[in-house]
Amino acid sequence: MTSKTAQRIFVKFRTDQVLADRKKVVVATAACLKVLGRDFDFKRDFLHAQGEIFKANSRCHILIDCDFGDSKPDLGCTELACYRVAPGAEMRFTLQEELVHRGQIDAVPWGKHS
Repeated sequence: MTSKTAQRIFVKFRTDQVLADRKKVVVATAACLKVLGRDFDFKRDFLHAQGEIFKANSRCHILIDCDFGDSKPDLGCTELACYRVAPGAEMRFTLQEELVHRGQIDAVPWGKHS
């Protein structure tokens, strides 16, 4: 593992809260901008997604392993930022910090599908 601390970002949302065709990528980009100051990048970041993304008002969540190729961290020691999508101005959304029990999140393998 490199000296850089591994980072995960978890975001939960309902499909109706994100008015875009590529909901997972839109939410992932907003989260990466908030935490890392950069856009989500499929070459650098690994995206786990759960939920019925095309169903109306469905509960979904994403988990981003940031710069996943640079490290193989101990998941219990990985920095974890958790958010939920909240309504924003002008039909947009904002990310609000959320308390989440990390047990189920840490069960998801780093940088690969479970």
